[in-house]
Amino acid sequence: MKAVAGPIAVPALAILLVEDDPLDAELTQLELERFGHRVSVARSGEEALALYASFRPDLVVTDISLPGMCGCELTRQLKSREHPHWLPVLFMSGAQSESSLVEAYQAGADDFIHKPISRPVLQAKLGVFQQRLHLQREAQARERLLQRYRDQVEEEKSVALHLMHRLVNAELLGDLAVSHWMRPAETYSGDLIAAARTPGGILHVLLADATGHGLAASLAVMPVTQPFYRMTEKGFGIDAIAREMNRKVAELLPVGRFVAATLAAVDSASGSIQVWNGGNPPPFLVNSQGLLSSITFAKAHLPLGILADEDFDASTEVHFIEEPKQLVIYSDGVVEAENGSGTPFGRERLLNALLSQEREERLAGVVGALDAHLAGRGAQDDLSLMLVHCYHQTARSPRIGGGTPRVLRHSGSWQVTMSLSADDIRNLDPVPTLMGVLSQFNRDKDHGSHIFLILSELYNNALDHGVLGLDSGLKAQSQGFERYLEERGRRLAALRDGTVDLEVTQQHRGGRTELVMRVRDSGPGFDHAAFMASLESECSGKVPHGRGIRLVHSLCSALHYCAPGNEVIAYYDMTDFGYAGDRQ
Repeated sequence: MKAVAGPIAVPALAILLVEDDPLDAELTQLELERFGHRVSVARSGEEALALYASFRPDLVVTDISLPGMCGCELTRQLKSREHPHWLPVLFMSGAQSESSLVEAYQAGADDFIHKPISRPVLQAKLGVFQQRLHLQREAQARERLLQRYRDQVEEEKSVALHLMHRLVNAELLGDLAVSHWMRPAETYSGDLIAAARTPGGILHVLLADATGHGLAASLAVMPVTQPFYRMTEKGFGIDAIAREMNRKVAELLPVGRFVAATLAAVDSASGSIQVWNGGNPPPFLVNSQGLLSSITFAKAHLPLGILADEDFDASTEVHFIEEPKQLVIYSDGVVEAENGSGTPFGRERLLNALLSQEREERLAGVVGALDAHLAGRGAQDDLSLMLVHCYHQTARSPRIGGGTPRVLRHSGSWQVTMSLSADDIRNLDPVPTLMGVLSQFNRDKDHGSHIFLILSELYNNALDHGVLGLDSGLKAQSQGFERYLEERGRRLAALRDGTVDLEVTQQHRGGRTELVMRVRDSGPGFDHAAFMASLESECSGKVPHGRGIRLVHSLCSALHYCAPGNEVIAYYDMTDFGYAGDRQ
């Protein structure tokens, strides 16, 4: 059985009838009311204008000939006013002349009916007006609904953009070593740029690019923000951060969604640049003379979220620099951006734009070259570019803060210990974990950065030289740092025996609060007396090793090695602040 559509039910009209003849007015009013409409009668054009404001008619039915203001003038005045909807005017006239019709339509009439009025014709014309008014009101209602929807979308968009801005901690991108630029293909960007520093001052940067673009991609890239900021703040390395981000992306995103990411750690103290790259174009270095560096970061991994944790490769690539350079990290959208002819921007244009500019103008140069290439055409993907200033700080780091005594949040005595087996050493980074515990006792960030540096250096020395038996002299050879790290990785992966114990104690002596950090390893020890005596002679910085211990020595009030050299005790004054040399 087929459903038969009936006529659309339309509401009755409010009609303003303007007629100076009392009998015609009464008869016409009766006819209009029989059709179900509501009618108000005016005897003249002036009275009709006065009634209009209070009656608010849907339709005006007026005689063309009226005393005083005629129907044409009335129509002109009514049409000149603001109305919430279309106001049709139906003229009545006994005149049959063509000139009367022309005058009426020129004044704004919508239709015309001759007197004496035919009931069927009047009913038909009113039906047309009803239908048109009904359709207009439906359209207006849909427009209001659409506007409310647009307003709601704009509000939600504003909230979403604010939330995303907060989640990526955009204020941390104010780091002077980082310049960045982003342009989304749509309102929301599926690319993300982030930067933060570890307690030891190492700069971590991230450029992530989720599959696709728009809101879905923007939401997909969000899971990487929390591990990046939280673990950087605690001092974890970018290898551990990459592994945790991979877990998060795999856990939260649906199958088929993944995130390309480039992580870099820039340590000005050692001059090292460490990179983990998964799915993004390989980053590269530009030197201060505007030339492409011979140092490359060719090691490539799969994007985050594809591999299970046991198959994930968190290994990084490390290079050391002596002269300042800029690390260039970018998303594939930059080189794949096509102009109107379908020609991609490409890596060659990117290099030309970078290398033809001074360091401070390189970012603007790339943006200008991209704009010229696209020539006003929107990019098909999100565009992101980051330039990171890298340098090797050979001089002593400046003192942070003043030398005035600090009031400690926790002044009680306590002790925290951690014992690591070979399995623990292979799989854990104990210093960030230990710092997390220590932060519950002391939340001073300035002290925390110094404590982190001290513990990191003491632990790494115990691991590298005590447990793994690495020779620092290897660093003095050609490509020494790289070879040292490769050998470290091999020995660490093969480690089956060995222990490292860490102990941190807060104590009070002579009205001062002191942190005692003790690190002991299972290695054979070394000639610590000769090493301590050599610290002063190596202060020129000409040797590529021993710098970390010199920094620890400058931060601590005392540093002692215990025979046979596999145990070191560092004393850090929590009351004074600055270098030990500044307190002497």
